[in-house]
Formats: sequence, C-alpha cells, structure tokens
Amino acid sequence: MKDESSFLKPLRRGETFRFACHPGVPCFTECCRDLRLMLTPYDVLKLAEGLKMSVSDFVDNYTNLEFMEPSGFPVLFLAMRNDEKRRCPFVTNEGCSVYPYRPSACRIYPVARATKVHPVHGTLIENFFLVRENHCRGFEENKEWTIDEWLQDQELKNYLTLNDHWTRIVMHPNLKKGLTEAQRRFAYILCYDHDKLAKMLSSDKVRSTFGLTEKAISSLMEDSDKLLHFVFNWLAMSLLGR
Repeated sequence: MKDESSFLKPLRRGETFRFACHPGVPCFTECCRDLRLMLTPYDVLKLAEGLKMSVSDFVDNYTNLEFMEPSGFPVLFLAMRNDEKRRCPFVTNEGCSVYPYRPSACRIYPVARATKVHPVHGTLIENFFLVRENHCRGFEENKEWTIDEWLQDQELKNYLTLNDHWTRIVMHPNLKKGLTEAQRRFAYILCYDHDKLAKMLSSDKVRSTFGLTEKAISSLMEDSDKLLHFVFNWLAMSLLGR
C-alpha cells in the first residue's frame, strides 16, 4: 500500500482492540490513497449497484484489468485518480461517497483476514491480524471491538461468504497450470461482464444444461447474492470439474 512502516499483530477471537474512524480523527481519509485495491466480483456488483450503473459501465470507468500468476485468472483493481496522491475516486473531504457499498478490503480495515483450505477435510481456516500503520490515529480512539463485533458492525457476512467462494476457485491448485484464452474470457464474462452473462443465461444451451426458466433467470439477475452463488458454482464446474 503506502510507503510507510506498518506491522501485523495477530488477533485471537475474543481479544479486543481499540479503533474508530470518523471526520474528527486527524488522519481521516489518509488510508484512501495510493492503494492497490483488488475488487472481488461481489465488490464490483455492490459498487455498481450503489452508483446506479451497469456492471459493465462500472468496470470500464473505474477498474484496471490484470491477470493473476501463474493461472492467468482475470482480476480487477480499483483505478486510482491520476493525481499526486493517487486518491480513491470515491473519497471526498467528507469521507467515502459510496460508503454503504464500499469494498470488502475497506470494510474490514484495520483488521486483516487470511484464509487457507484444510488439505484433508476442506474446511476454511481463518486467521486475523490487526494492521498497524504509523499514519493511522484511529487506534487512539476509545471504542473497543472483538473480531466478531467488528465483522458484524461492518456488515461483512455476505462479502466474506461470497469472496471465500470465489477465492476457493481462483486459488485452486488445479489452475496453476494456467487457463486457456477461452477460459480467461469465460471467467471474465461470468465475473465482470453481466451484459454478456445475461445473454448466455438466456441461451437454449445454458437454460437446458441448468434447467433454467425465464422466471429463474430474472430472479438471478435481480439478486446479486443468488447470481454470484450460481456463477461461482458454474465456474467451479467448468474450470475444476466440480
């Protein structure tokens, strides 16, 4: 992130930490600049919803496309402003202009969450850390939290559930050999090009494969959580044979 010293302090469930962020904190919005912020498909959907834009328009106007190594899986990063501080395009002097729809990385800060899949029974193992950056004065505030209190307050439940579903696919060992160009395009459409996705869902082949009715398709396109659960299952079936 920034060219400033920081460190990660391990956090156990039940352990408390002090933190608050508001306009009265001297460093307010300092964490909203010079970021390399990856956006998950759910982040993109919610931001587009908050801005009342199509997903495709949001992607075209606010993101940069990269490909993960070694798989070549397409991922999006938030495009920073082209100014001296490389500020987030949604930050103002009053704070975040898309706060109710802010990405998961912004929601969970100053907590960091690392996950790994157990090699035997496949359950997700979580580890939490407190990100202590020198510029941040929010740690001087008196509000105390546990991890569970923080996750609930920041409304992270759906974000973590869907992000974990996506991450299990993106980081799967079977993808290390690399995706074909056709697989890259397919993954991009399912995750980020919902104009083309809607057309795919309406095709006779896809409707027949998944037993989709017009009502089911409409229900998917109107509910971002349902849509991504369906999309990620489709991705896992196509890329991982699940």
